[in-house]
Amino acid sequence: MKIEMAKNSGFCMGVRNAILKIVDELNSCDENIYVYGPLIHNPQTVEVLKKRGLITINSLKEIKNKQIAIRTHGIPVDENRVIRNEASRTINLTCSRVARVQSYIKKYSSNGYFTIIIGDRDHAEVIGLKSYATAGVHVVSEPDDINTLPRSEKYLIVSQTTHERNQFELIVNLIREKHSNVEVIDTICDSTRLRQDDVREGIARGIDTLVVVGGKNSANTTRLAKIGTDNGIKTFHIETDEELIAEEFKNSRYVLVTAGASTPGWIINNVLEKLYIINNANSNPVIKVIKKYFEFFVRSNIISSIASFLMVLIAQKYAGIEPGYKYGIIAALFIYVMYTVNNYLDREFLIKSNSYKYKIYEKSGLYMLIAAIISFFISIYISYSISATMMYLFLVPYLLGVFYSTPYFKLVIKALGSELIKKIYNTKIVTGFGWLVVLILLPYYDRGVDLITFISMGSVFFTFVFLRQFIIDLVAFQGDLILGRDTLATSFGAKYAVYIAYAISLTGVIAFSVVTILSGKFTYLLFLLCIIYYLVLLKKIGKTDYLISLRYEFLIDANYILMALLMPFL
Repeated sequence: MKIEMAKNSGFCMGVRNAILKIVDELNSCDENIYVYGPLIHNPQTVEVLKKRGLITINSLKEIKNKQIAIRTHGIPVDENRVIRNEASRTINLTCSRVARVQSYIKKYSSNGYFTIIIGDRDHAEVIGLKSYATAGVHVVSEPDDINTLPRSEKYLIVSQTTHERNQFELIVNLIREKHSNVEVIDTICDSTRLRQDDVREGIARGIDTLVVVGGKNSANTTRLAKIGTDNGIKTFHIETDEELIAEEFKNSRYVLVTAGASTPGWIINNVLEKLYIINNANSNPVIKVIKKYFEFFVRSNIISSIASFLMVLIAQKYAGIEPGYKYGIIAALFIYVMYTVNNYLDREFLIKSNSYKYKIYEKSGLYMLIAAIISFFISIYISYSISATMMYLFLVPYLLGVFYSTPYFKLVIKALGSELIKKIYNTKIVTGFGWLVVLILLPYYDRGVDLITFISMGSVFFTFVFLRQFIIDLVAFQGDLILGRDTLATSFGAKYAVYIAYAISLTGVIAFSVVTILSGKFTYLLFLLCIIYYLVLLKKIGKTDYLISLRYEFLIDANYILMALLMPFL
């Protein structure tokens, strides 16, 4: 089964800007913000933002002395006036495309034009647009509505921004046949047109199944689904991946996935992943079993734990000291314990951000947690077998790792009042240093390793760990943004975060390369292939809007396989 993502899907410009603005407001404000009517037509996003402090209200009686946001669809003029007079503060999130239609109607109405709005008469956007038509207005939802059009000397025709283009053109032609002096302004948003074109082009290419992701109350999403059904294509209009049933895709060969203008990226990613899993269910039984267990090893961080063991061996070999396997074992156990505990405690966040990873912890989380507790005591015992000092040193990253993730530490960061410190905390850079403690500091401690070697190995390992975490965060960027997860990408914006990642990578690579070349350890430059691998993957992800997260998690951790293959040459 071929699965294809439509080129134009998910947040349109207006919704994206509104989400970015309201999330920024929620991040910087300790009070609730109220929005008059649903911010966008996506129940899941509205519900998430509600938990973060964006409360939807439906009555103007509730706005007195409150911070009020104006929804993306816009609101009637008189309601806007009341809000601005009575609210303590107004946040205008009206889509710029909708605002432009409002201005057209206002301008032409002042010159005596009777306004015809082609769209759904009960849609929030249309209700708002009508209020700007001071010289008369008539809404045309169906061709028959033309029969009740009042007579006027001149008409202005505009459209609801999310209306179906073919119907708009049909109605315009019918009006022109009956009336003269008609001024037509095509106000259908490019985003809407392109989505509809994607579906029609997909049908022309031979798709047999269409999956439309978005709110059931969303006009633009409903129209996308209608194009599919009108053309005899098996069509599923869903809001979340849970509505997809494997049996219904048994005879599907070519699936096109598209999404409405208010559909967030994390929901689209989950839908793609569900289809990927459905497709895998019909694959070769051996391949199916391999993928199943590899998924478990990736998402339970067992592969990362094994990789940390290999990295300790590389670090010791690079420093010219005898490999101590105990150091590798305690590093592997540390990585497993910290990731397992943090993911287990963060299960509620995983429900939305990565529902399939959540299912692993829902099904096996308790057993994994018990294994983590046992691993903790084993690692302490092994570190003590090296020396009592090593055990005490090893307890430090454990204590810091646990404290770092608690609300108390976040309160300490907030109390410092430094925006820079807060952003550094959110970037997960500290996570990279946590890895360095068990990968380098402990294996090198009291073993005669010079400072230059510390710096060199620390630079390349930090770059490697940082890039891995950054790519994972970039895959989850949209979900993290809405759900309130602080990362480098959400703190600085995806574009600037990528530049920061490149700068950090370049610094690490230069430091490692210079020391390695000067010390004559040329074969170790092969390790840079692992950094290059992540940089290539980062560039690819930067060009992709929506991702099957499991596929990219496979690709991210496949770098560990490359590392293992390089070890004999180092």
